[in-house]
Amino acid sequence: MGEPSMITKGKPFSQAEYAEQGFCGPVQGLSLEEADSAYQQFFTTLGQSRFEPKPTDMNLSAWHHRYVWAYELATHPGIVAAMKHLLGDNLVLWAMHFWYKEPGNERFIPWHQDINYWPMEPAINATAWVTLGFSIKENGCLKLIPGTHRSLVEHVAVGDARSTFGQGLSLEQVDESKAIEMEMSPGQIVFFNEAIFHGSGDNRSNIPRVAFSVRYTTPEVRFKLDEWGGDTERIKTFLVSGRDDYRYNNSIRGTVPER
Repeated sequence: MGEPSMITKGKPFSQAEYAEQGFCGPVQGLSLEEADSAYQQFFTTLGQSRFEPKPTDMNLSAWHHRYVWAYELATHPGIVAAMKHLLGDNLVLWAMHFWYKEPGNERFIPWHQDINYWPMEPAINATAWVTLGFSIKENGCLKLIPGTHRSLVEHVAVGDARSTFGQGLSLEQVDESKAIEMEMSPGQIVFFNEAIFHGSGDNRSNIPRVAFSVRYTTPEVRFKLDEWGGDTERIKTFLVSGRDDYRYNNSIRGTVPER
């Protein structure tokens, strides 16, 4: 994937901001060439033309288990370098998901905290949310509320068929006036932790939103698989950097896909 390119363009990467606000970025993490190549790979894997983006029923999780190009994307040197700043030298990649909204997609992601859905002990996670195309207000860009990562809030049923998630934060718990809409250009990354309030709207434009997230943790974290409700197939651990002296999650160690 080439040499690490992040922390050199756009807003500077800031550990202090991440600790204080619960997120940092966007920063330029992938080159434009890398982002465009991955954008093309995404649509090729969907069996679609990038110039005629359509809905898909394909499972968009855990492609790094099956496709070497997706694994290389998930472990891009720029992402790994930033994760070392946030979590230390011992890094475990455990999840990847593509967040795709074709033009006219009316579905939205409600305000939520990721850790609500993830039985992990201790709760240590850093997410890199990477856009491969343009992510703007009109096509449902990521939204964050700074500083909301300091406490966990109970989630409730959303009650809207357009919601991608069944549970989210009630609107009474969310001050949307403080939300930041993260408009991003190809290859930019936002990093955020497991508890910050975030979500996204529908795609009212004729531009697809193509992005992916990767989730990193550290070896001392246990995945409490008996509490995941059967949603464990996408959870595999890959030691990306450093050592694992704990070996708590050996039963779900992943295998790097072959070329």
